[in-house]
Amino acid sequence: MYKVSFYLKNGKSEIVEYLDKLKIKSEKSKDARIIRNKILSYIKALELYGTRVGEPIVKHIEDDIWELRPLNNRIFFFYFKDNKFILLHYFIKKTNKTPKKEIEEARNRMNDFIARSDKNVK
Repeated sequence: MYKVSFYLKNGKSEIVEYLDKLKIKSEKSKDARIIRNKILSYIKALELYGTRVGEPIVKHIEDDIWELRPLNNRIFFFYFKDNKFILLHYFIKKTNKTPKKEIEEARNRMNDFIARSDKNVK
């Protein structure tokens, strides 16, 4: 079993904030409830099976970056260490090809996370 954590910037995670917004919207919107439940079930699958769960749930993007693929949402993540995945960045996919700027944002956050964790180890 794996542990899933969220990338934090100034103590906040954009993914957690998105899930919180969906939770509020889901009280009135069936679509929001479906999206939120799908995202949570994909995160649970990642916890249970890691990247072995395969497509359509998980897809390798490049180098160390992977994505969860619930509906048209994309959540980038990477394997850190000690059976831990870090969820980095999300966006709503509107085109067939994943925009490079979204991948770069995930890469920047991954590098920031690794740099900060290295400082905490020393």
